[in-house]
Amino acid sequence: MKKWWIIAIAIMLVGAIAVPIAWAQNENTQTPAQTPSNATGTQLSESQKKELAALYSKIAELKKQIVDKYLEFGVIDQKRAESMKQRIDQMEKFRAEQGYLPGFGRGKFNGGFGRRRGMGFGGQCPFIQQNPSQPTQTSQ
Repeated sequence: MKKWWIIAIAIMLVGAIAVPIAWAQNENTQTPAQTPSNATGTQLSESQKKELAALYSKIAELKKQIVDKYLEFGVIDQKRAESMKQRIDQMEKFRAEQGYLPGFGRGKFNGGFGRRRGMGFGGQCPFIQQNPSQPTQTSQ
């Protein structure tokens, strides 16, 4: 009876190792193409890109107006307002470089929504008032 249990466990271990290896060999392991595309591989025409660029530009201007209002109301200081506006400009540039296709950076931020290790705004979120006595985290 003991012999059958050992054989059954050995078969399960072999299966647990062999199945993921077989699946990995069937998947496309090549790196994605450098041209921006979404999951279906479609591309946008130049007129579609221009239309999206105009919309994203309006969104960016509205976001900057909101930042100005936060500054006016005293919610944030001038330094944070400038860094938030700079980030808005960076994202607008990034979208243009990526062809205005949807997605979360397509793997360029190492699993987070910001700079490495999921630390957002490099450990200094402009929306949260940081206590000056606490050291801020920085990504390296």
